[in-house]
Amino acid sequence: MNLIAGGESLSSVLEAIVQAVEAEDPAIVCSILLLDAEGRHLLMGAAPSLPDAYNQAIHGIEIGAAVGSCGTAAFLKRRVVVEDIQADPLWAGFRDLAAEAGLAACWSQPILAVDDTVMGTFAIYQRQVRAPNEEDIAFIEAAAELAAIAIDRRRAEEALAASEARAHEAAENARDTARNLSTFFDVSLDMLCIRDMQGRFVKLSQAWETVLGYSIEALQDTPLLPLLHPDDVDATRAYMAQADATGEVRGFVNRYRHADGSYRQLEWRARRSGDLVFAVARDVTERLKVEAEMAAAHAAAKAANQAKSDFLANMSHEIRTPLNGVIGVAAALGQGDLNPAQREMVDLIQGSGETLERLVSDILDVSKIEAGQLTLHARAFDLAPTLKGLFDLTRMRAEEKGLAFLVEGEDVARGVFLGDAVRIGQVLGNLLSNAVKFTDRGEVVARIDLEEPGEGAVPRLILEVQDTGVGFDPAQGEMIFQRFSQADATITRRFGGSGLGLSISKTLVEMMGGEIWAESLPGGGSLFRAALPLPRVQDSAAKTTPAPDESPDELGETLRVLLAEDHPVNQKVVQLLLEPYRARITVVENGALAIEAFRNGVYDLVLMDMQMPVMDGLAATRAIRDLEAAGVRTPIIMLSANAMASHRQDSVLAGADLHVAKPITAAALIAGIGQVMSLGQRRAG
Repeated sequence: MNLIAGGESLSSVLEAIVQAVEAEDPAIVCSILLLDAEGRHLLMGAAPSLPDAYNQAIHGIEIGAAVGSCGTAAFLKRRVVVEDIQADPLWAGFRDLAAEAGLAACWSQPILAVDDTVMGTFAIYQRQVRAPNEEDIAFIEAAAELAAIAIDRRRAEEALAASEARAHEAAENARDTARNLSTFFDVSLDMLCIRDMQGRFVKLSQAWETVLGYSIEALQDTPLLPLLHPDDVDATRAYMAQADATGEVRGFVNRYRHADGSYRQLEWRARRSGDLVFAVARDVTERLKVEAEMAAAHAAAKAANQAKSDFLANMSHEIRTPLNGVIGVAAALGQGDLNPAQREMVDLIQGSGETLERLVSDILDVSKIEAGQLTLHARAFDLAPTLKGLFDLTRMRAEEKGLAFLVEGEDVARGVFLGDAVRIGQVLGNLLSNAVKFTDRGEVVARIDLEEPGEGAVPRLILEVQDTGVGFDPAQGEMIFQRFSQADATITRRFGGSGLGLSISKTLVEMMGGEIWAESLPGGGSLFRAALPLPRVQDSAAKTTPAPDESPDELGETLRVLLAEDHPVNQKVVQLLLEPYRARITVVENGALAIEAFRNGVYDLVLMDMQMPVMDGLAATRAIRDLEAAGVRTPIIMLSANAMASHRQDSVLAGADLHVAKPITAAALIAGIGQVMSLGQRRAG
């Protein structure tokens, strides 16, 4: 016991216990084996009188229900007495080992801790076959108890020493952490702080003084809530409670009062640890100000863009409405018998009106390009008729100026292709129109070619327009595809135009995946070339929509037409345009009257203005479709000065069969009527 109390090592104490027991009876040999931390193997504790070979063989043996005396005692947690090692099955695997060590009997007692767990075994070996008597049993129990006391005491001391070492290490770590934390607080640009559960500052970084203007000493140990903007107190209390309850807060922004009375906006992240909350704040006042300014600027730009779009749409409507009267009346006059002087004046009116209409369309196209609303509509179409109409029109205009107009390669364009025929025609039309406009003498040549690179590759349509006009130098050439740009200011005064055509053409070509460029010399004419990828469609598979071939004289019997139009001039235009075709026209001034007339009459066709008082054309069209229900569908054409794509889509969604933009020409109106009447016949069939 003195050894146990004296602080000797456990191995020395256990060896002393073994030697003391062996001294009581020189005929015995003892051993103490210790169970490892996993509780599965026995390790050598003390056996000074046993051969080293035996001890080495026993060290690390796994305990079990039949593993000698010690392995079995540790496994069963009870004393195991083997009187004859050579005869007992528990020693079947260790008989030779025991014989070599001169051991004949073994009595093993488990060493139990105060919590009744096995710590090891105490064994007494006899060199003769022998059973223990009561005195022997008491002796071995006392020896095992003494070993248990020694092991328990030593392990308790070791645990205490380890605990003290850990406490010492923790204290050192805490001191190091405190030193490091202070350094980190001193150098951090962010506002670091530690608060207690009552909301008082425990520690703050130097950045607090930099941002808010208060000294650290003035803020230390003070509550944080009085620094807040009054409107932010309740929200801050809620987030403090969240940090206290859930342990973390991210992204919360509130306002802290600066020493000068102003407020700074701080964004927070906080996490609770024990009874303290560790937090970092960042001054985001300038960032939020910039974000607010950017948001306001974006909203203003969006509003301005919308206002511009609304203005353009409204101006388009306002310009097209009187223009419809000019072009429509001129077209009606042109259908009559006129002398040469009258014919010249009517043609002048029509030409001027068409020029103005093209200008309005160009401005709308530019607006759609800027808004990203310009879209392409790819359909199967026959290229030759698309180009022929443009060539015929250009030839007529060229002849009026005394110019020669030649077309080369027209035959190569025959066939059905997949693309936006309208936009391709718009590009070529712009190039041809410019060539005629800027050429006073000589010729304009249009060349058509189709590059077919081979199987699997997409063919390219090549459009070339060459003239002998004024030309331009390379510096001016860099500007001609920009909006509102022409070669020089004198061009505008001399030839007119808005300078939008080439810019729009370039955008359209690039949207179609192609390219466009120009070559020219001042006074030596110009060459414009556009290359467009244009897939060919097999003729047998192409399902192109044939253009309605009804001519004005072939519209059939007298049409009963309901015209809903509030503007007197536009009413008269439609009446004049349809007068040669024996149409019976009922005129109403708004959508509500149109519904009433439709309910009480029978009509073959409805011509509906989009913008009218009382009820607009879209609402009236929807109402008429509701009246028809499952009955016969009457064709409806929307006649509108609203020419944007969204307006056309609105017309179709409301139930109209066709949208015809003002100004209305006789050809466009009659073609539209023929188209919807033909569609109606196909539906009926």
